[in-house]
Amino acid sequence: MSTGAAEPVLPYSVSVLTIDDAMEIAMWRTPGPWAVQDSLEPPRPDEGFWAIRDAEDTLIGYCAFGEQARSVGLPGVPGTLDVALGMDPRYHGRHLGAPFAEAAVAHANTIRDNRTLRATVPSWNAVGRHTAEAVGFRLVGTHELRGGRSVTTFYVYEM
Repeated sequence: MSTGAAEPVLPYSVSVLTIDDAMEIAMWRTPGPWAVQDSLEPPRPDEGFWAIRDAEDTLIGYCAFGEQARSVGLPGVPGTLDVALGMDPRYHGRHLGAPFAEAAVAHANTIRDNRTLRATVPSWNAVGRHTAEAVGFRLVGTHELRGGRSVTTFYVYEM
């Protein structure tokens, strides 16, 4: 599968998401609505959006922590840090999900302060569910998001 993107170089790392990163992410052709916060001010280490880069500083995707990572309608829980991921679609289908998620989890482990990590994955995203489980998240429940006549089920994972 040719996607027009060079193969990322391991290891990946997590850094502050810059305005240039946000502009690049905004250009990704991803289905559905995606929002990136204003990156003029760096967020707290356990909040906001963060860039995930390869060893050559290429932006591979992003991770989010805290409120920005929490699924709509899912309440925050004391002692829990929400985590979310978004990979550049050009890298999909290359078996890069686990090292990508591992970079985010490794960073989360440096900022979690003994909190439980929580991630939600839409029920239709089998690859996302597999990736969450592959990096150590365990399924603990579901969350339903109701909108109009539709309902989207999210699997809730914790680590």
